Amino acid sequence: MAAQMKKWLLLVCGVVLLRAGDPVRIEADEGEDVLLPCIVERRDADRLPDPTVNWQRSGSEVVNSYYNGKNHPVYQSERYKGRTEFASQGLSEGNASLLLKNVTPADFGNYTCHASLYENSPQTLHTVLLMQKETQGANVPGGRENRLRILSICVPLSIVVILVGGSVGYCCCKKKTTKSKAGDVEAAPEMEEFTCPRNSENTSVTPLH
Repeated sequence: MAAQMKKWLLLVCGVVLLRAGDPVRIEADEGEDVLLPCIVERRDADRLPDPTVNWQRSGSEVVNSYYNGKNHPVYQSERYKGRTEFASQGLSEGNASLLLKNVTPADFGNYTCHASLYENSPQTLHTVLLMQKETQGANVPGGRENRLRILSICVPLSIVVILVGGSVGYCCCKKKTTKSKAGDVEAAPEMEEFTCPRNSENTSVTPLH
């Protein structure tokens, strides 16, 4: 009996984990109202007479609890009281989404929707990751990643350009210095050759007494 129960629990947990999938990423700013989505596939199943929907944060903190046809604030975490809105009218269409009002920095994190809406269907589990909007590039998919990628390319390229420019400038200056030195050396014999005859002429015309 214990072995059969263990096998059944593993089967149920496996189904729930397979249906969980990757978390849905939702962005919001502080003070905004945000909708945490949770859509349950009906698959031609009859609706349960008493659907149950529980929203939790980080696994154990109760954000909103709905069963017996109404919400139960008594089980709700204190900091979420008065800030959640769950519309039971959407349950007939499989919509178990939750509206979270006046988002605070402490609200950012993982949320899990546990929903049992239809007969002969496993409990549906949806995970939502609530994140703060980026100040720049928030409307561009992968904005932060793109900026980091551009920086990783531009910084090394700028260093290479600076090194190449410095090397070229150094070579040019060195060539100019070499040419100027060579010109000075060539000019010296010419001046000497030009002035020497003057000295000889001056000595030759000196009268003898």
